[in-house]
Amino acid sequence: MKRSIWLLFISALALILGLKAVDLGWFSSREPLELNNAPALLFFNKSRGCECELYVYDNANAQFDAWKSPIAIHRIDLDRRPDLGQQYRIVRAPALVLVDAGGQVVWKQGDSLSDELPLDLKQVEVQVGRLLETDLP
Repeated sequence: MKRSIWLLFISALALILGLKAVDLGWFSSREPLELNNAPALLFFNKSRGCECELYVYDNANAQFDAWKSPIAIHRIDLDRRPDLGQQYRIVRAPALVLVDAGGQVVWKQGDSLSDELPLDLKQVEVQVGRLLETDLP
């Protein structure tokens, strides 16, 4: 009887961990980020956290959704792609990284301005303008 209970417990635990692993993308392939030899803006955010963190993440998403970008945007969920966070040395979310056509980091915003408006989109526009000026033939 004890053995059956332990076996049931271990099976339930394995099932729960398996479901969590699939949900978190542990078994998903880690595709490299396709920049297509063009400048891009990388928007790093998270989908999980405590209530106060989610408030900032949601405000960053809303702020970013209302902004029009002249270059390609890649949204990256750090909960699902921590490898890209490590590659671009992202310490906290939300964060913005501007990369040139060769994939080199040109500018990075890692600190939030405020909880209500965490992204410095005015500075992004300045940096994107500079990058586009230097990429012109």
